[in-house]
Amino acid sequence: MPDQAAPTLSPAPPPCRLGEELPIFCEKCGYSLFGLPQQVCGQCTIRQFHCPECGHHQPINTLRPAFQKMLGRLQAAWLVLIVFFKINFFGWLLFAWFVGGVENAYTWDWRGGGSDRVPFQMHAATITGFLILGFLFGLISRMLLLRWRNGQIVGLTLGILVFLALAGGARFTQWERERSLTPFSTDFILLISFTALVIVLGATLSWAVWGLLVRAFLPVRFAQPLLQWQRNLSQRAVSQLARVD
Repeated sequence: MPDQAAPTLSPAPPPCRLGEELPIFCEKCGYSLFGLPQQVCGQCTIRQFHCPECGHHQPINTLRPAFQKMLGRLQAAWLVLIVFFKINFFGWLLFAWFVGGVENAYTWDWRGGGSDRVPFQMHAATITGFLILGFLFGLISRMLLLRWRNGQIVGLTLGILVFLALAGGARFTQWERERSLTPFSTDFILLISFTALVIVLGATLSWAVWGLLVRAFLPVRFAQPLLQWQRNLSQRAVSQLARVD
């Protein structure tokens, strides 16, 4: 019986060149670019396909333009979401401070037996609640406004806005309930002034408190880059890197 010829092994197919793993189409006109020769741009040294149909230059070793567009849209959507959240945060909380002025402009006359509504009288529970809320408001608001360089200016701006919101609420309740007595008693002015001051204090101490918490609960290799990134948000040179003149 004659010997059978040994099977010959077919040579391994050459590896696919970069950009030929999957069928690829021109992102401008849809023409199939699969199998076409690759070119290297003489100016940017980017390997690319040259579409014979529309002349579009399509890079193969960088992010696809379509993916770049999708990434840009995701970034824009994230930015819109952040702006929407911040507008709601400050808008609704300032409205809450306004309501606080409405509800606390007049209180029961505790010193005279509690039989009538009079301009605000200093009460330990009320002032303690306002001071705690004011400090937390300044603390959190500063972290949402890291692009503002100076924490004292952030706190001062927020303190003025809260002072005006509380005063506006007091004036509104006087007008709405047609009360002859002014709500701006000495106690009420002290209340809204102390609230504004603790907001400034909270915004001033916010970064120090946040830094202590980050270093306490995160490893050093994560804590330092996070704090440095947040610190760079207020640096003008860093914030303008993505801008094109």
